[in-house]
Amino acid sequence: MGPVTEQAEQTGEVVGQRLHPLTPFVKGWGYFVVAAFALVNNEGLRSNLKIAGIGLAGVLVGGILLGALSWWFTKWQLTNEAIRVDSGFLFRRTRIIRFDRIQAIDVAQPFVARLFGMAELRMDVAGGGKSDGKLSYFRYEEAQQLRTTLLVRAKGEKAAEQQEHDQLAEAAAPPLLTVPTNRLLGATLLSSTVVASAGGLVWLIVATMVLDFHIGLFAGLPLLLGVVQPIWKQVVGNHGFTLSESGHGLRTKRGLFDIQRQTVPPGRVQGLLITEPLIWRALGWSRVELDIAGVAGQKEDGDDMLEGAQLLPVGERAEVAYVLSRVLPGFDLSRIQMHQAPERAKWLRPIGWRYLSYGVDEQVMVTTRGWVSRRTSIVLHHKTQSVRMEQGPIQRRLGLANVHVDTPLGPTDATALHRDQVEAAALVEAQAHRAREARRTVAASAAVQTQPNPPSPDGSSNSAASPADDSSDR
Repeated sequence: MGPVTEQAEQTGEVVGQRLHPLTPFVKGWGYFVVAAFALVNNEGLRSNLKIAGIGLAGVLVGGILLGALSWWFTKWQLTNEAIRVDSGFLFRRTRIIRFDRIQAIDVAQPFVARLFGMAELRMDVAGGGKSDGKLSYFRYEEAQQLRTTLLVRAKGEKAAEQQEHDQLAEAAAPPLLTVPTNRLLGATLLSSTVVASAGGLVWLIVATMVLDFHIGLFAGLPLLLGVVQPIWKQVVGNHGFTLSESGHGLRTKRGLFDIQRQTVPPGRVQGLLITEPLIWRALGWSRVELDIAGVAGQKEDGDDMLEGAQLLPVGERAEVAYVLSRVLPGFDLSRIQMHQAPERAKWLRPIGWRYLSYGVDEQVMVTTRGWVSRRTSIVLHHKTQSVRMEQGPIQRRLGLANVHVDTPLGPTDATALHRDQVEAAALVEAQAHRAREARRTVAASAAVQTQPNPPSPDGSSNSAASPADDSSDR
């Protein structure tokens, strides 16, 4: 018996609890549906229903057995300092989530789980990924009780009661902002992915049916997915998107079937990204994402790109300015003086060079890039980890250089592209100095302790700004 188990038993805590017995079905029902769809669409199997039935039953039995094994070997337990989760029957995995790393806890009910009165816990863990803080599934009442227990362990009884009170007050208070469903649908249909996929699909249908090109409609499946997948992800996933205020920061709620809630603690915001696709710009629409410690920059659940927490899936310019001012009090993007790249940068960016710029104020550094899809990156000075200058061979001939402001991994990519090399060297030193000074003067509520690096003795153009010892960022 290990020391953790002995300690838990001595304190009277529950050891080795299993999840809800229906957890394998709720997690794996989609695979059975896919297998059934594949069998139904197989012409050979349709002509022999007996074989198709045997195959489908085999998939069902095999899925049940694998799910049952996974469920049997998955156990959770509470210790004095953490919640421990053991899983895996071939390769064992142990997750230990310390109570002092838990930022917030939500009880979520995905659509299928809701049908069976089940729920999962979603713990926002500093330094963890999207799936590291998930524990599913429980009976809904059991999930609520466990959430209360964890809040007491993580925050203390008074803090847990205050958080419960804040959630009740939040539910009664009107939201700060709501995104209409028709705008979500319109923005998705006008996105470059959907427009390109729909155009390719129309051409494929015309080529096959009218021009008699024997391409085959099966080739259109990726194009069809390029239309359906963004609509499902954006319209269904962000349905009813609301932004409200709680005692722990801004709070978002979204989703038609799987209702998701997320809290944005101000001290853990490391950067922001504003995205404006070409068609959206004509309509005055933008998307705002956040880099949040422990959330942003994770490639999980099938994501192939770095994604952050959505602060606004699509909003008008006035709404974007409003949410930026709520995250960064006193910040006004329109007041920042932007410095455009020199004209000789057009040899490297014939069209897009006009949209390359950067600007700074006492709080942030801002960079812009892209003319098809414009990206505006906003980095807080005290979250800067390092500043570096890079030059390619053609840039050296043109006297240009790139300045990268490194932050924790996430969608924000603050890079001042194709600056004059003298200006770039000065920007590196100035931004490193701003980062050091910002960490010395940052408010105590941000929980940042200053650990500045001394100036580089050799005067190198790669000036590292020492990372803050911020316990909320790890």
